[in-house]
Amino acid sequence: MAIPTYSVVSVMSYSPLAGIRRATGVPMVLLKDADERNATFRAVDAQLTGLTKQPDPKRRLEFGFWALDNAPSPELKDRVPLEVMIVHYVRTLPAWPTLGHSPALNIVTLDWPVDGGYEIRAFLVGTDEPMPPEQLRFFYEQQRELVKIEISSRMPAVRQ
Repeated sequence: MAIPTYSVVSVMSYSPLAGIRRATGVPMVLLKDADERNATFRAVDAQLTGLTKQPDPKRRLEFGFWALDNAPSPELKDRVPLEVMIVHYVRTLPAWPTLGHSPALNIVTLDWPVDGGYEIRAFLVGTDEPMPPEQLRFFYEQQRELVKIEISSRMPAVRQ
């Protein structure tokens, strides 16, 4: 089954320690390529694997977060293809085939460092309008309140 067509697709990434990592719109074709796993998707997948030395999309995304956290300049941070890494990762999630119809799709990742990598929480949120980036902090805090205490106790507080 093909995924729905959205008028707006936004990819947003937030860390309670680093703040907003990325908040941008992406073309619908990026989602369609990922959904179909077509030649374009496979070529980009091979590029990302070569770049990160990680064939697993989740490990590649962790590498992307690490690269952002350790980039010596804003220009180098901007060169990390985080939005593509995120789309490739969420394509592997069980929620992908259940994407619903809505005007806007917000792909949101929340991350924080853990031993040996990053904890990643990903959300595919359909809304009438794109989620404003300023809402990401509150989205994180809301998710922190909704999860079990064993999980929320490992989620860092937001840096002011």
